Amino acid sequence: MKSSSSFTARSSALAALSVSLIACMVPVQALAPVSLSSNLQVRSTITKLHNIYDDWRSDAVVDTMFLDEDNVRMVLEEFIDSDYGAQMFGCHERAASIGVTGYIEFVELCGPEVTLSLSGQFWHRRDTVLGRAAMWLNARMPEITDVVVADQDELKDFEDVLDDFGEVLYQKDKRSPDYNGDREAMEYQGRDPDMRGPFPQGPMGSGTMINPV
Repeated sequence: MKSSSSFTARSSALAALSVSLIACMVPVQALAPVSLSSNLQVRSTITKLHNIYDDWRSDAVVDTMFLDEDNVRMVLEEFIDSDYGAQMFGCHERAASIGVTGYIEFVELCGPEVTLSLSGQFWHRRDTVLGRAAMWLNARMPEITDVVVADQDELKDFEDVLDDFGEVLYQKDKRSPDYNGDREAMEYQGRDPDMRGPFPQGPMGSGTMINPV
């Protein structure tokens, strides 16, 4: 009888421990599936713990791969979907909320030269957008020697509007709106706005006012 009671007590303890462990487990189903029907929807709702591009900006160490079209497209998506890209491209909700519509796309690969396309309005200078993409592509695929745009006008932040005689009437600003005046203020101070981006980080987190010099 004593042996039977001891076995029953141990069984009860193990059962209680099993219930406790199960209660502490995080169910896999807690991560809601994401529909891939809309790129904008995916980028607006997914919360990532980290991104390989953001990691690279921190320590400058990254795995490399061979150069082909599929890898160029994949690496460009890494750049676009990074935390850094979230303030640069209009496919992201926060950037879109301040009027950013800019996007970067792969056009073609010719030998070691990659051609990209810039469209829409960027808060950053367009040559900064291309330059950041070029550095990342080359870091991942060292075979790349040049990253260019097919049309040099895509790198112009201002567009000349001409009259019927070819004279310049005015310059059209192709950038997204300076929603809080920070970009103009930093330019006036002789600072490069692109070094900070449109969203300052203050002691209380993201803000809407310019950081002090």
